Amino acid sequence: MSAPSPSEFERAALQHGISEKALQQQRVRLQSGPSFCAPDAPCQRGSGIQTLSDAALKSLAERGANLHGNQAIRFVPASGAASRMFKALATGQAQAVEQLNARWAEFPFRAAAEETGPCADAQQRLGAVMNALNLPDMPKGGLPFHLYAEGARTAFEEHMHEWRATLPHAEQPLVHFTLPEAGRAAWEAKLSQWAAKNEIRISSSVQHPSTDTMALGDDGKPFVTSEGQPLFRPGGHGALLHNLAALGVAHPRALVSIKNIDNVRPTTAHGEVLPWRQALLGLSVQLNESRLEAMAALASGNKKPAQMWLTQGFRHPGEPQPDDVASLIEALDRPLLVAGMVRNEGEPGGGPFWLRDAEGVLRAQIVESAEMDLGDPRIGNCIAGATHFNPVDLVCVMHDAEGQPYDLQRFVDKRRDFLVSKSHGGRPLIGLEHPGLWNGAMGLWNTYFVEVPSSTFAPVKTVFDLLRPAHQV
Repeated sequence: MSAPSPSEFERAALQHGISEKALQQQRVRLQSGPSFCAPDAPCQRGSGIQTLSDAALKSLAERGANLHGNQAIRFVPASGAASRMFKALATGQAQAVEQLNARWAEFPFRAAAEETGPCADAQQRLGAVMNALNLPDMPKGGLPFHLYAEGARTAFEEHMHEWRATLPHAEQPLVHFTLPEAGRAAWEAKLSQWAAKNEIRISSSVQHPSTDTMALGDDGKPFVTSEGQPLFRPGGHGALLHNLAALGVAHPRALVSIKNIDNVRPTTAHGEVLPWRQALLGLSVQLNESRLEAMAALASGNKKPAQMWLTQGFRHPGEPQPDDVASLIEALDRPLLVAGMVRNEGEPGGGPFWLRDAEGVLRAQIVESAEMDLGDPRIGNCIAGATHFNPVDLVCVMHDAEGQPYDLQRFVDKRRDFLVSKSHGGRPLIGLEHPGLWNGAMGLWNTYFVEVPSSTFAPVKTVFDLLRPAHQV
């Protein structure tokens, strides 16, 4: 097998929509080795993380609940397969198979599995889940998540129910799902059926090929498949910034609420969850209104409202304040992220930190553990002091004072990409992923953290998480 010539690589890249310049940048980045973030400190209550009083929660939730359908959109990244959820079962781990068998009646997919054939013992049940239903290869959103008296609901359906209930006065609010390219048409048909029942609108998109990235083999050369073709891989969830930006163009002035597909609770939990979802929307409206008012004041030379706005937690309290009008305009005239944070209870993933960005500003940022050198004692001490966790409960404000969408690529901290060790066809490779969607991709946004209760966060990382009390109807 001969390696493709440079021109063949460039032609393959162009077919993906990747320019020759971008391809060269990817090659240089892959050869330069890993890079890490070094946060100054974790954000904590009173230092980067705000709390809401009962009165503020009620007021903001009312404001969020009264938004109409064109003022807010739910964006759900949902293109990933459920394979990781079933890893223990796929490898035949005895304890996992025993748990599947012992609690069979509680799984929301039990009825569908039993329709495929006999499910009288552990092996038949395992075969129904892994082969007849083929659940690991299904998009996670298509999995039955919750079991009601009238039947099971998928994660796709539950997001529709939650968004419909979040905006009770809106006429057909919109939920946007990212979907895998394979089987997209079939899933869109199912989504449309469920949407009609829930009186909402749906739209969808796929990860754009131009966001794919090249990879290196263990020989340090561009990775070539066994068929002799250049390999280009999906560029991680940061690639979805392209999809998010397209929503901003299509829906002027709309807020965008981002939630992971697996973090959705049954409708019986809406009473404790929805006020916080609505409050984050209401808070986003309030912060954006005060931002625009402060920018209007700058036009007449009044700097105080802008300076006061920046002291609310976007920048570290010890960070020097911009003092001239031009610098204050630059500081405020950018996208805004309002992010709910839960108390850290041992879940893996990212959290809120004070991090100096590419502009040299010490900002509130969401940083993943994979972005940090965990072998550095200073980083270990920083993480040890972290009190909160990122559940991906986000609201984005992506338009300027005139309602024009920001060019989101301008506000990416490009230093925060990832090198990942993966394999293809049984051969190891080093892949490149773009800065994470709510990490480096929003690294130059103004970010506001607010504490939300842990009851709003119920992730499903393994199939057995569906048995947790938070997912019981």
